[in-house]
Amino acid sequence: MIESLIVLFILCLAIPFVIAQIMPNKKWLIAYTIFFGTLAIALYYNHLTTPINERGNGFSYAFGIAAACLFDTSIIVGIINRAIVLHLKSINFTINIWLIVSLILLDAILIVLIFLGLMTVY
Repeated sequence: MIESLIVLFILCLAIPFVIAQIMPNKKWLIAYTIFFGTLAIALYYNHLTTPINERGNGFSYAFGIAAACLFDTSIIVGIINRAIVLHLKSINFTINIWLIVSLILLDAILIVLIFLGLMTVY
């Protein structure tokens, strides 16, 4: 049971991030932003407009909210990360190991901050 929840959370965090990383140029990244941004806004809007008595309660609802927050966080961090890399490639910056380490640390910080912020909003 716990293993399947861990896999769910990893997939909610990894899939949108990986999709953002394979965008070949800025036009594709903008299309990704519009599509997944609309999906994230629709999920959040659905959560807000559902009456409290019709929302779930208990552990399943808490895990669903956490998965939705991870999904939104992954979208935001993936877009920021890919936008930075595409910008640096456009100005012919050589990508070295320190840039990759810095981006990984930036991603970790953003995941923690955005996830905690979204959990307080939900």
